[in-house]
Amino acid sequence: MDLKNSLHSLLSRDEAKLPMAVLGILVGIIAGLVVNLFRFVLEETFEYFSGGLNHDDFESLSPLWHFLLPIAGCIVIGQLLHALTPELRRMGVSYVIDKVQHFRTRMPVKNAVMQFITACIALLSGGSCGREGPAIHLGASCGGSIGSLLNLPNNSIRLLIASGSAAAIAAAFNTPIAGVIFAMEVILMEYAVSGIIPVIVAAVSGTVVSQLLYGDQPVFVIEAVTMNSLWQIPYVVLMGLVIGALASSFVRIHKLAVSFKHIDLRLRLLVTGLMTGVAALFIPEVMGTGYDSLNDALQGNLGLSFLVILLAVKLIVTAAGLGLGLPGGLIGPSLMLGGIAGSAAGIVGEQLIPGTFSSGTFYVLIGMCAMMGATLQAPLAALMALLELSDNPNIILPAMLIIVVANITSSEIFKTRSIFNNTLESGQSGFSPELSRFLNRFGVSTIVNYKFITLAPEAEKNTINKALENNPDWIVINYDANNDGVISRAALELALDNPEFTLEKIEAVTAIVPVSRHATLLEALEILNEKKANYGYILIPDQHGNPIISGVFSQDDIMAVYKGK
Repeated sequence: MDLKNSLHSLLSRDEAKLPMAVLGILVGIIAGLVVNLFRFVLEETFEYFSGGLNHDDFESLSPLWHFLLPIAGCIVIGQLLHALTPELRRMGVSYVIDKVQHFRTRMPVKNAVMQFITACIALLSGGSCGREGPAIHLGASCGGSIGSLLNLPNNSIRLLIASGSAAAIAAAFNTPIAGVIFAMEVILMEYAVSGIIPVIVAAVSGTVVSQLLYGDQPVFVIEAVTMNSLWQIPYVVLMGLVIGALASSFVRIHKLAVSFKHIDLRLRLLVTGLMTGVAALFIPEVMGTGYDSLNDALQGNLGLSFLVILLAVKLIVTAAGLGLGLPGGLIGPSLMLGGIAGSAAGIVGEQLIPGTFSSGTFYVLIGMCAMMGATLQAPLAALMALLELSDNPNIILPAMLIIVVANITSSEIFKTRSIFNNTLESGQSGFSPELSRFLNRFGVSTIVNYKFITLAPEAEKNTINKALENNPDWIVINYDANNDGVISRAALELALDNPEFTLEKIEAVTAIVPVSRHATLLEALEILNEKKANYGYILIPDQHGNPIISGVFSQDDIMAVYKGK
């Protein structure tokens, strides 16, 4: 094999840590640059057109803008997306998960470009959404594009997509650990030592790029807090129950809105714009990501009545708008909603038993992580995000408790799955999750047998005997363009003893089907099952670009990898 094919074969294995680490650094740098470009465009454009206002400060605009801006933005987005094919309209975190989990790891750049443009319009026009979801798509697309450009096997591209996602989260929040956990928990849905290395270095690289460009200033202004007494634990549990119910409501409203996807996208987005505009006439804080309101809550500047109203309106508008097709993210809004709920809970607790409860900031922080963890069904990612955002290990105990309670409440009591499941369009593999995840770590080149020969069906005995001198394990017979067969050397030699032997009529020949050399072992197994074949071969281009058979493998070879793990 030449150097290029040797690299391809190496990366097909689950142990190519060094080259994947190098690629992870590259992905992290590029993803960090793209995500920060996205941030730069949002902040500078808003500041320019608003006359110097800080990004997300929609409250300072006039009531007329509160009403018209979301409507205008949704109309423009609707017209842009209506002109695209349905495949090009797919974007966001659910799209990334679908690409990774359902064996279609090639991520078109056009989708990422449309995500960039439409998310900018949505956020600049006051759409009730976040920027982290689009950022994850952009980072994942960087990883997928690099993998495709280098013609890597799909198992490696999956890791690079996850690496780009981790770098995006790390660059957006300045939280590298949360980026790693999010990529493993939400995108890849598994933890593997070989897989985590490129994800870690990508998250570090993305964070470094972000800090070089914007400094290490935190997203939120957070004071040092702690839990005053263990007597607060029952109240924390109660908060977890309430926030779990809120998370379930958010997911269910989103799911209901997604069910209207058969209606014209332009009409759905117009409804989103009208809904946001009307709500913003009375509560302008509903516009945008809501980070400014969350910072006010962290400082204790918001009253209980306003918090409750903002929580209810923001939850409905955001969940419904995103479900109807607004191309924004939901991670930021989930943090904001949890923080607002936590702030309200802190005020209520202090009114019930004055002087006993911790500061409002404490409840805002644990509310943020509880809502994020329950909405995304990603408890560990939420916990790591909290620790990095707050830089405060003193709240880890109540944070762990409220995250667990909120997750169990949402998933077990209310039977609510991750919100990303609402927009996943593909079905699951027919194999067990454990088998699927394991086989997705390897490329099909891992198991290919290169000891084979190719014969025409009309080949005579002399030609066959001469070919067998090369000691092949398998013989591939080319009947026609869509009908190939394979036979083992032992079976062919036995058949040659028959005086009436012809290669065209030998019964031991079985069907063999082509499989892309980029495929993972799971993809290969899916193809063999679909074609009802036990054997496959992979094709590579020759020096003239024509496809030639590179190697042979079987279903038994695939399962042997799993059994020998």
